[in-house]
Amino acid sequence: MVAVVLGVALVWRQANEAQRERWRVARTRGRHGAWLRLPAGALLLGAGLLGFLASRGQLRAARQGVLSTIVVVAGVALLSGPWWYRLTNDLRAERRERIRSQERAEVAAHVHDSVLQTLALIRKAAGDPREVARLARSQERELRSWLYPDAGEPAVRFAAALERVAADVEEMHGTTVEVVAVGDCPPGPRVDALLAAAREAMVNAAKHSGAPVVSVYAEAEPERVTVFVRDRGRGFDVGAVPEGRHGLSESVVGRMARHGGTAEVRSVPGDGAEVRLELPRA
Repeated sequence: MVAVVLGVALVWRQANEAQRERWRVARTRGRHGAWLRLPAGALLLGAGLLGFLASRGQLRAARQGVLSTIVVVAGVALLSGPWWYRLTNDLRAERRERIRSQERAEVAAHVHDSVLQTLALIRKAAGDPREVARLARSQERELRSWLYPDAGEPAVRFAAALERVAADVEEMHGTTVEVVAVGDCPPGPRVDALLAAAREAMVNAAKHSGAPVVSVYAEAEPERVTVFVRDRGRGFDVGAVPEGRHGLSESVVGRMARHGGTAEVRSVPGDGAEVRLELPRA
């Protein structure tokens, strides 16, 4: 039993967040039947053990050894109890710290994608009061919807949400964004992260590529959701991007990795760029 518990704890600690989320969902789905399965399984196990001992003529000897077994188990529990308590606290503290770190990274990525981008555009349009007011209103709406989501609003599916993201980027940066979506999937936290990464890829293409059109192709399959963001602009050297540029490292690559997906950036100077985002549908 000690070996089994240690193995379960080790597997849980080594698993990533996506695997743990699948286990939690499976446990939640089976919670209603667990109250019936556990007592029934324990009853059948006890009955089978008693029948085996009775058929072997060892029931009396087993009954006499019950007290010794209880004493040994109590002694082991008393000796190992503090260690188990510390191990449980360490696991709980590590999980809390990981969640806090992921939340801080998500907030930082969102601030970079929305507030800092809008401030940069306002600075460029400082001589146009109407454009500054439009950008400020757009950013205010975006922040309000992020901070205070409307629980009564019907869920928007992936294809429609991607079209909305492309429209926002087109309106904010004045670059045409063409979207082709094949298939669809329901919304969710992981799909929202994919949409946020795709939005940042569109923003980068609209701001830095110099191309008049940004092409977006999305495909929702039963196993995965894939988004391609392409431009025929000036391109860049992927290996020469500074580490402090959070647009690629955190808002695109890091965000996809945190949610169990992958991001691949391919570009050649003078020949445009392509960002490929892939998210498995668990």
